[in-house]
Amino acid sequence: MTFIRLPVFFIGLRYLISRRDNRFFSFTSLIAMAGLTLGVTALVLVLSVFNGSQGVQRERTLITVPHGDIHANPAFSDWQQAVTMLQGREDISAVAPYIAVEALLSQQGYHQVTQVRGIVPALETSVSPLEASMIEGSLSDLQAGQHGIVIGRTLANNLRLLPGDAINLIVPRSNAASNQIKLGMHRFTVSGIFDVQFDIGADLAYVHMDDSLELLDATDAGTDLHLRLLTTDIDKAGDTVAASLAQLVAELPGPEYLGEDWSVTEASLFNALKLEKIMTWFMLMMIVAIGAFNIVSTLVMAVADKQADIAILRTMGAGERTIMGIFLVQGSLVGVAGVLLGAVTGILLTVNFAAVGSLLQNIVSPDSLYLISALPAELKLSDVLITCSIALLISFLATLYPAWKAARIQPAQVLRYE
Repeated sequence: MTFIRLPVFFIGLRYLISRRDNRFFSFTSLIAMAGLTLGVTALVLVLSVFNGSQGVQRERTLITVPHGDIHANPAFSDWQQAVTMLQGREDISAVAPYIAVEALLSQQGYHQVTQVRGIVPALETSVSPLEASMIEGSLSDLQAGQHGIVIGRTLANNLRLLPGDAINLIVPRSNAASNQIKLGMHRFTVSGIFDVQFDIGADLAYVHMDDSLELLDATDAGTDLHLRLLTTDIDKAGDTVAASLAQLVAELPGPEYLGEDWSVTEASLFNALKLEKIMTWFMLMMIVAIGAFNIVSTLVMAVADKQADIAILRTMGAGERTIMGIFLVQGSLVGVAGVLLGAVTGILLTVNFAAVGSLLQNIVSPDSLYLISALPAELKLSDVLITCSIALLISFLATLYPAWKAARIQPAQVLRYE
C-alpha cells in the first residue's frame, strides 16, 4: 500500500488537542504554554519600564547637559559670528555660548568645589529647559555687573544657602611669570535655585558671562567659549556636531575645533543603563527557557503515548521526516500560542501601566528614596519583536529532540507487543 502524503499539520494539531477526560489541552501542554506566556509577558513589561525610566533619566540629564558641545583651541576670536553661522543650519534650533570655570564656593564654614558656568541668559533659555526647573528666581535675574548666581538645589542644601544669601567664589589663577598660583575671591549673591531632580547637574552654578570673565581675570577674546547645540533629534546629535565642525573649519578657519555630543559626555551612565537592560533581558529569558523545557517533557510523553500510532503510520508509508514534522508541529503550536499570548498580555499591561504604576508609586518608589518617583513605561516594537523571535526560536529548538526520537521508532518492535 502506497502511503499518501499525510496532512502533517492537522495530525500534529489533533495530537495537541486531546479530548481525553473532556480536556481540550493536556495539562503538560498548558503548563508549557503558561511558562512561555509568563516569560514573554514579563520581558515585554520589564523592558518597557526600562525604556520609560531611561527616557526620564535622559530628559533630566539634558536639562544641564547640552545636546552637543563645540570647543575652540585657542579660543574663538569672534564667537558671535560662529553662533550666527551655526544658527543658520537646519539641524540646529539654537546655539548659546558659555564659559566653564572651576571654583570653590564657600559660605560660613561650608565649602564645595563645583563648575560655575558663565552664560548669556537670553540665549541659554533657548537651548536648555533649565528655566522650567527653577524653584526660586529666574535665569533672567542674572544681570551683568550685579554678581548674581543661580545654583542647584543640591549645592544650596550642602552650603545652607537661600535666595538673597551671599557666597564667596574662590578661583585659582596662574601666574606665568612666576609659576605661582594665586586665589581670587569674589562675592556673589544667590538670585535663584533650580532643581533637576537628578544627580547630574544638581551641583552646578550659573552666573552672567560678563561676571565669569571677572572670575578668570580675562577679556572676551582671551576666553575659551563653548557652543551648546540643540537638535530636533537628539539621537542624531553626533552627526550634527560633526557637520557643524566641518562647517566651522571651512568658514571660520584658524583655531582647532573639537566637538562631542551628549551620548559621549554621558556615555558611562547610559552604557551602564543599557548593560543593565541587557542583563535583565537575559535573566528573564530563563523563564522562557523553563517553558521550553516543559515543551520537551510534553513531547516526550506524547511520543511514548503515541508509539502505536507512529508504528501504524510508518507501516502505511510515512517517512521519518513526516513523523518528525508531526511532533514539530505539535510542539511549535504550543510555543506559538504561548509567545503570542504573552506578547498580547505584555502589550496590554504596558499600555495600561500608568494606572497600575500610580497605585504602586508610594509603595515601590516613594519620592524620598529614588530619583524616579513614578514607574514610566515606553513600549518599543523592536523589543517586542526581538523577544518574541528569540522565544519562538527557543520553543522550536525544544521540539527537535523529541521529534527526532519519534522518527527513530521502529514499527516492528512496537507492533510486536500490540
